[in-house]
Amino acid sequence: MRRLSLLFVISVVLVAYAAVASPSAARQDIELPDYLPSVEACENAWSDAATPEEAASVFVAAMLTYEIDKDLAADCFERIVDESYLTDAELSYDFNFLMDVGIGKSKDIARSYVSGATPENGYDIGKAPFVLKFIRDNRFQISNDEFRTKIVTSGQPTPRPITMRLASNGHYRITEASSLFVGVAAPR
Repeated sequence: MRRLSLLFVISVVLVAYAAVASPSAARQDIELPDYLPSVEACENAWSDAATPEEAASVFVAAMLTYEIDKDLAADCFERIVDESYLTDAELSYDFNFLMDVGIGKSKDIARSYVSGATPENGYDIGKAPFVLKFIRDNRFQISNDEFRTKIVTSGQPTPRPITMRLASNGHYRITEASSLFVGVAAPR
């Protein structure tokens, strides 16, 4: 497993934030320096997330990390998801089921969110850093504290939504991300 010598502060480097089509629709690219090296890195990146896309990128980083370290990925998920995905402060049966039948059966699902990984190249993510592409549309802000962003996947024709709420402590909590675990086109 590749480990970073520096703290992974998914210094979710903001690569670009550009308006697409209208003021209510925008695209944001976020760069992940590598797989998650530790639970502390997950916690730091998540607590530093200033936008829903940055919080969602920590979730996707955990999905990618699942391929090489299931326990680390599960610990990260446990820290960043909303109570709806937890039972007694641990990942719920439903969330564990999503992991098992999704990224547990097909690493291509998580890899499909990395820019450049396609069915044609066998979802090869190449070397870090990994770029994730997010889209906001006019349904971005669902309520005062609930947001939905979409992540582009090369495995299906439409981006997949991820919903989160902004907690009173200023951190985003993932409330709905089940579509991120759904299958993708077979590699060719």
